[in-house]
Amino acid sequence: VKAAIPERELPIWADGRKLSRVLENLIGNCVKYALKGTRVFLSVAEENGRAIIELKNTANYEMDFAADEITERFVRGDAARSTEGSGLGLAIASSFVELQGGTLDIEIDGDLFKAIVSFPQDGTQELHA
Repeated sequence: VKAAIPERELPIWADGRKLSRVLENLIGNCVKYALKGTRVFLSVAEENGRAIIELKNTANYEMDFAADEITERFVRGDAARSTEGSGLGLAIASSFVELQGGTLDIEIDGDLFKAIVSFPQDGTQELHA
């Protein structure tokens, strides 16, 4: 994993357990499904008053799905994958981020998979139980 993290903190209002679970899922997926011999990239930055966490990798399979579909329950990126999985991971991650007032966006460009988690830094988002 290649990380680019700023020296200064980027504070946000969030549930630490839920956010930890989101990041564990996203990092785990990026590592598990990265093309052999490639890296997973993680960056944290501040942009327009928002803390942005971005993860990206080159997938080890053809991503023949729409980016907005992959965060739906029971949708897996590749039906031909032989690994275990319910297809709930990204749906739960997306729900946890939204419950905390953030966004989770997925972008696909050829074999490049990118997950972008964003939270306002001013604490104005509405947290949901």
